[in-house]
Amino acid sequence: MSLEELDSQHDYQRLVNRIYHAEDFDFVGLALPASGQSTIKWYFVAGNQNEQFRKIVLRSGIGIAGLVVKTGKPFWKNGLHDVMYESKMYTPIAKTESLQSAAAIPIYTSKVKLADGVLLAGYRSDQQVSAETISRLSRYLTTD
Repeated sequence: MSLEELDSQHDYQRLVNRIYHAEDFDFVGLALPASGQSTIKWYFVAGNQNEQFRKIVLRSGIGIAGLVVKTGKPFWKNGLHDVMYESKMYTPIAKTESLQSAAAIPIYTSKVKLADGVLLAGYRSDQQVSAETISRLSRYLTTD
């Protein structure tokens, strides 16, 4: 299923669940723009520890998800537990979900090639993420 075919909240949650169950990630989340607003929030998740993710608003250029939205390019980081709040790499979703590493790719929901969402997957253990992790995630947005 390509991202263009996803047109309902049910489809987005189904995609997140599919990745979560097919891969070994501890957490998978998809953040999209809030309806009629310029803010981006986590709406669709699997493997979450609690509901705190609902309060997080992505800030462009801050954290993994914010960098992905700002640059439109995939990004990954290991050692997230060492990142301090003051750092531009501080990732609220990683803190809330106790993620040690995470990888994220941009989501394009319109024909304009500007990233307006993020698909993020991560681990609570010392499992490392890499370019291969990005490749695995990307396949879910381009094939069935």
